[in-house]
Amino acid sequence: MALLPAYCRSMMTTTAPGLACSTRGAHLVEECLLLRRQKRQLAYANRDSSGQLHEGIDSPCRLEYDAAANCYDLIIWQADEARAIKMRVARLESVQCLDAPIPAGTEASFQQFLASRRQSVTLRIERQNNAVERSFMMFASYDKEASYDEDTDTYTMQLYYYDFDRREILQQILSLGAAATVLAPAEMREAIIERLKAAWQNLQ
Repeated sequence: MALLPAYCRSMMTTTAPGLACSTRGAHLVEECLLLRRQKRQLAYANRDSSGQLHEGIDSPCRLEYDAAANCYDLIIWQADEARAIKMRVARLESVQCLDAPIPAGTEASFQQFLASRRQSVTLRIERQNNAVERSFMMFASYDKEASYDEDTDTYTMQLYYYDFDRREILQQILSLGAAATVLAPAEMREAIIERLKAAWQNLQ
């Protein structure tokens, strides 16, 4: 029995370029859902963004949908290194359900890992170039708090993320252009400035 509803499979096989190759993408997502339901470990082969192939046997913890990128991410727990890894489902070359169950205590270890790496960034977003709508879309999968200032006609958004998502957060903030200002922390503001300086130098 298919784990994904028919309408969802249809959408993925016709309008989800992030899953690459349609039916294969739907199959991989269903396989990941099955692993989570049955609480079994997985054997996988994943090719990262640089083209390097990674293979392993680990425990699946989360399957997340990124609305902005229109793709799925699988988060696994590597017990040997006591860390979580996020893999884009579209880059998985193979996923296999194993008979071995997810070890006891995996979820607790995963939650402790997340708690120790939770960070936040505060943005001021101006109402230009659809920046407000775009920011809520891009950061849909993150915990957030937002407020509107009538005097300045701007939004303040506090985003909560994990350190392994930092690069993605930086890129998304930069994509908002001058409509977004990093209010805190100072370290994140400096990182944005350094990237803008580097981009400017490359244009010279």
